[in-house]
Amino acid sequence: MPAISTTTTPTDIARQWADAWSAPTPEDFVGLYAEDGEYFDVTFGVRRRGHDLIAAHHRLWRAAVPDFVMSVEDVHAGDGFVTVEVTGRGTFSGDDLGGGKMKATGKPFSGRSAAVLVLDRALKIVSCREYYDRAVMPGGAPTPFGE
Repeated sequence: MPAISTTTTPTDIARQWADAWSAPTPEDFVGLYAEDGEYFDVTFGVRRRGHDLIAAHHRLWRAAVPDFVMSVEDVHAGDGFVTVEVTGRGTFSGDDLGGGKMKATGKPFSGRSAAVLVLDRALKIVSCREYYDRAVMPGGAPTPFGE
């Protein structure tokens, strides 16, 4: 990931976050986080802290939904945080999720999501809380994670 310039804004970070979810590999996504940053999928209760676990989470998602694309709908920036509203689209055509509890359906889906990104002074994400309606997730499956 390119170094953050002095003209990078929290809004830029929010857009980069969405773009990085759309990338097939996790490097750009992980590069947005502080070394001990946290990604928390509130809907499924999945919490990942640190670059290795955040990268693993991205890889699992992309292996399950290889054509996943996230597009930004709106961004709201404040002092030390930014919220981003997005639409995620893809086809659950890859690997099962949740240790096999959520079976791949082969069906396309589209759903709106919102994330609150708390940023440090270097504009690295120290905390991400992502919220969405699991009824619009692949197949509208119930929560698959026992974490």
